[in-house]
Amino acid sequence: MRLFATLSVLLLLGLAVYFAAPVRSRRQEAVAVPRPVLAPIQTNAREGFYIGSGERRTYVQYATPDPVLRSSMQSVMDGSADPVTKGEQIFQKICAACHQKDGEGKDGIAPPLVGSEWVLAPKGDRLARIVLNGLNGPVQVRRRTWNLLMPPLKENLGDDEIAVVLSYVRSHLAGNRAATILPGIVGAARKQARAVPESAEDLLRVSAE
Repeated sequence: MRLFATLSVLLLLGLAVYFAAPVRSRRQEAVAVPRPVLAPIQTNAREGFYIGSGERRTYVQYATPDPVLRSSMQSVMDGSADPVTKGEQIFQKICAACHQKDGEGKDGIAPPLVGSEWVLAPKGDRLARIVLNGLNGPVQVRRRTWNLLMPPLKENLGDDEIAVVLSYVRSHLAGNRAATILPGIVGAARKQARAVPESAEDLLRVSAE
């Protein structure tokens, strides 16, 4: 009986201590939920890129009409720089995001432009079509197969802009030394614009006709 009485007293004391605690603290313990950890926002360089820096950065997309990108390109073309410098500026703003600043490309992102047989081909029509319509599927560049997607730029780059940037890539990027591309070649390629990206097979067949 004494043991039973002792246990009863201890139980009563425990309940008294529990109920004497602040009700608010018990509620907080009951509803406490771990705060989620937010992952950083990921962007894909093959779809778009940032213009500007810090809080004034703006994300623009390649394939759809983007007023910020169009304004940036127009600003370059309206400047007093020579065509080579304008081409380099456009390259650094757009092309370097995937093909890298040195034009050597990057695994999983984009093939190299330096020494590329597509870039250095005698005629620039294939290259213009790639920039305008994009490119999808496997393509051989410097004896290596690249199976990636390049978005079309026809909605955001005019003929003059494409001509100066491709001329820079062909004749001034690293060791590339090929003829410049005139806006007329880009304009002719634009008239044959496609709703879907080009493929290497289609490009080779068109050039052979």
